[in-house]
Amino acid sequence: MAQKPKKLHILRIALPLFLHNGFKGTSIDRVVRQSAVSKPTVYNHFQDKTALMLAVIEHWIESNKPSLPLKANAQALDRLIQSQWLSSDAVRLYALVIGEGWRFPEASALFWAQYDGIWRKALTYISDRSPDPEPYPVELVLDQQLMLRLRQL
Repeated sequence: MAQKPKKLHILRIALPLFLHNGFKGTSIDRVVRQSAVSKPTVYNHFQDKTALMLAVIEHWIESNKPSLPLKANAQALDRLIQSQWLSSDAVRLYALVIGEGWRFPEASALFWAQYDGIWRKALTYISDRSPDPEPYPVELVLDQQLMLRLRQL
């Protein structure tokens, strides 16, 4: 396996481990076992578990950038929020960052700025230009939707 594919393979294996076991519950040894690569290979790509978490979040954010229409009504925005912004993995990642973000502050800050912040900004922009006569209360709706989804975990 070449260097880039190995790194990507490790990231893809580590994501569900972090999402289901948390940061503390996911050891480098577990990542090694699940990814079927050697421990030196993991450490060749990532200095430590915190660096691995940062790379996982960077990769996840890059793979989950919002694809938003320029105009949408409230119903279309709600569907977009449910299908993209609040996907199952996104909600689990929110739970991980909220619960254990202090353990990986750089990755946590990146998540808030580059995922949550981008979504909120984009959805506010769309909502402000909505043709609906009723304004879509973006911040309130987003926070309520997120809280409901987090409680379902």
